[in-house]
Amino acid sequence: MPLLLSADLPVAAGQTTEHPFIEPDAIKSETCLTCHPDKKEGKFVHSAVAMGCESCHQAASENGKTSMALVATGGELCAMCHEAKKDPVLHRPYKDGQCLICHDPHTSSFPRQARAETNVLCLSCHGVNRPDVKINREVRTVSLLGNQTLTIEDYRLATKIGLDHSGTSGHPIMGHPITGKDPRKKDARLSCLSCHTSHSSALPNLMPADVNPDAGSCGQSHQ
Repeated sequence: MPLLLSADLPVAAGQTTEHPFIEPDAIKSETCLTCHPDKKEGKFVHSAVAMGCESCHQAASENGKTSMALVATGGELCAMCHEAKKDPVLHRPYKDGQCLICHDPHTSSFPRQARAETNVLCLSCHGVNRPDVKINREVRTVSLLGNQTLTIEDYRLATKIGLDHSGTSGHPIMGHPITGKDPRKKDARLSCLSCHTSHSSALPNLMPADVNPDAGSCGQSHQ
């Protein structure tokens, strides 16, 4: 069975995982990226990669063994560089420190190291009968976005929205498009983020700050 590296496992701060032996004086980013070149390649590479692997990972070698650990875990790790939002309405994964459900910590083909295109990302949790979402009722987990795992309980907490058979319209009302041209932003595409923020908001339903809560996002888009 192949050895699992710490980069592939969701470990907690202080929890160590086995790693192929590295000489103590060779523990540095250059060594890491020799074996893991994919962590520095891609359309959108996390700026933390340039800061050095030791910014997030801690390696120790002694007695012929090397162990790896994260310097912090979940949202605490991300908050070392990214200021935590204080708004009253928080997206549950963000609130619970599950940043890696939506973001790859190293590199991605999508902006902000997102794991998928915006609507695919959001509908993985909020969509109904998604073919790419696998539910394992025996161990009560849900797999989505490739290799990410949620508990069934967390998955069920995400409000589900029904769309038409094409998957391109039906929210917030029947026939309303969720793709196409964004009426509020010039040269932008319509997506879930046209009407919602991804992490936090002062307004209900994670509506963006430039929306008049009395008129709602509809009043801002349709004059």
